[in-house]
Amino acid sequence: MDLSNKIRKIEALISGTKSEGERQAAEFAKQRLEEKISAQPSEYSIRVNSPWKKRLFVAVCCKHGLHTYRYKGQKYTTTMTWVSKPFMDQILWPEFNKYAKIFDDLAEEIMNDLISKIHQVDEEEVVISGKLPPTMMSTAPS
Repeated sequence: MDLSNKIRKIEALISGTKSEGERQAAEFAKQRLEEKISAQPSEYSIRVNSPWKKRLFVAVCCKHGLHTYRYKGQKYTTTMTWVSKPFMDQILWPEFNKYAKIFDDLAEEIMNDLISKIHQVDEEEVVISGKLPPTMMSTAPS
């Protein structure tokens, strides 16, 4: 009997029993069965927005002994892995997000430093509506 059938039978027992003790025992059995289901590994498809973050996710997976792969035809920024839902939700994904935040902060710091070395920029680009004012028209240096 598959696990979903077992859960349906337990739910029928919960709703059909008149004894409080039987109902509590059935609810406890259902909870144990749901935990067993959620602890089974399943395939996750992780899509990130850059090759750097993909490498970061793969490194976190390797740290925990997980294998990563992708199917032919999937984008380079997609990676697949088999892991249980509790492990993904409580360990792997939070750890990846922690490192991704550090990565983003460092990347922004490096970009700001690089921009300031190229040219001192005091303001961001100007957003205009309509035609470009003649004072803003300039030609690029040759």
